[in-house]
Amino acid sequence: MPVLSDIRLTLLSAFKALPLLLISFIGFIAIGLGNMGLFMLFIGHATIVPLLTILANSVLGGSTSTVLSNDVSQLVPLASSTYNSATVSVMPSYWMAHMSFFLGYLLTNAATVYNLPVNSKVSKWLTDSRKTRAATIIVTTLGIWLGLAAMRYGITGGAETRYGILTAVVLLGGAGALWYKFAEVCGARNSDLFSIVQQSVSIAKNDTPTTCVYKAKS
Repeated sequence: MPVLSDIRLTLLSAFKALPLLLISFIGFIAIGLGNMGLFMLFIGHATIVPLLTILANSVLGGSTSTVLSNDVSQLVPLASSTYNSATVSVMPSYWMAHMSFFLGYLLTNAATVYNLPVNSKVSKWLTDSRKTRAATIIVTTLGIWLGLAAMRYGITGGAETRYGILTAVVLLGGAGALWYKFAEVCGARNSDLFSIVQQSVSIAKNDTPTTCVYKAKS
């Protein structure tokens, strides 16, 4: 059916361009909300990921780490006339590099929120809620990471290699974690991209709420 064929083509196109869509969305939200953590993530995608990918391809590249270039293996497609002869290094690919960096950053964010020191002024159930949500995000992120890698390897017709995916996970995932730590140094300390901490804010047990009141002069 033409409709199902169009839907399938749209989903495949969206999957192929997922990193570009993700980076654009992160940049838009970061500017719109003024979120330092998201802004640093956007900067990392724009600078760190391309540089590390080029370096890794230069150092680790070889005949066993390249695949035939096609519209799926390229994050930004080449001219169609070059597909028949060109090859592209996937140690790692730009697609897996960007996704691993993004997920490594999010995973470190969730782990940081989970390991925040316990505040004695905050009720235990709020602390438990924070830890439960953070743990859920950690497990979900790992599941999504595994699922995306399997889909990229299985449905893109040889656009990835197992060693290339492993390189992206270790190198770029680790870079995402380190970049989050660098973002903390730059002012995004304990940046909570998931708003878990903000939702767990509670008035201290012994604190009295105060308001600013203007006292008129007689």
